[in-house]
Amino acid sequence: MTTNTTARFSGDGVITFQDVAMGPVRAGEVRLRVEVCALCGSDKRLLASGSPVVPGHEIAGVVVDAADSTGTAAGTRAIVYIPVYCGQCGQCRRGQTNRCLDLGELIGWQRDGGFATYVDVPAQCVIPVPDDVPLDVAVLGLDTVGTAAHGLRLALRTQSEPPQSAIVVGCGPLGLGVIAVAQALGIPEIHAYDPNAGRLALALELGAKEASDLESHNQYDIAVEVSGAGQARALAQRVIVPGGAVLALGESNDPYTMPATPRWRRTDCFTVRSFYFPLDEVDGNWEVLRRCGAFLRDKLAHPLTLAELPEAFDTFVAGVHLKPFIVTGAAS
Repeated sequence: MTTNTTARFSGDGVITFQDVAMGPVRAGEVRLRVEVCALCGSDKRLLASGSPVVPGHEIAGVVVDAADSTGTAAGTRAIVYIPVYCGQCGQCRRGQTNRCLDLGELIGWQRDGGFATYVDVPAQCVIPVPDDVPLDVAVLGLDTVGTAAHGLRLALRTQSEPPQSAIVVGCGPLGLGVIAVAQALGIPEIHAYDPNAGRLALALELGAKEASDLESHNQYDIAVEVSGAGQARALAQRVIVPGGAVLALGESNDPYTMPATPRWRRTDCFTVRSFYFPLDEVDGNWEVLRRCGAFLRDKLAHPLTLAELPEAFDTFVAGVHLKPFIVTGAAS
């Protein structure tokens, strides 16, 4: 019998821990020892509202047990793909697993996630990690690089010619991931804006230039909005060139609106919204991580233990740490 220590979010910022006895691994599933579970901005919603399941959806770990039918070997180093896709619908058959028409669960949202010692996940959600990629880098291949890369790839498909310029509005972990991916995809001129001087400094260190003109129209082929704030959305819509693409990656509870101005009404423009990434993009994401993953980890991550999860959220919400990692100490 395996004892699992799990974090429970009861709402209003309260986190408690429970030790739970785990039974045998269910058919079609794999048990991982969690080595890294990174905090995500969306987890703040569960911290405030509470959750019926164990949160944590940016997970890297090592397989310790698996149902016989999965063919997954113990010792496999892996990251966890959070959409529990059906594998049968038209989208899944085309490889677009993030667009599953029968998507009922996300790991860490509708079923137990990684703020725990162990987590059981469907075998189809286990992504083996290449030997040359440390787990504390691999975990960035989920939200930080995976989501960024997929969104940018969609935005690039709207353009008849390779874009020459892009602006990233919001330089948190996902925004920095966008900058790294944009460089890997060959966009030559990348500017960044963030009202937080520390975050902006990291963007410049990564290779972006500071956006000096936030008012003029028709500046950028691609405008990536990563914060979800109304002013940031308005900025992205203002600076895009006719025919360009606004990539809306930021999340908030506010409705997404478009300006009712003569200039906006007379502008051809693509607005792109994306969710996560399909499994057929994973190999390309590893290549991006090999180029910039260690830098992103060293600049973003702040390692803490599972027992320190309440402290991790305190510093995360306060903006002291960009991306706390809950680690076991063996994340390699």
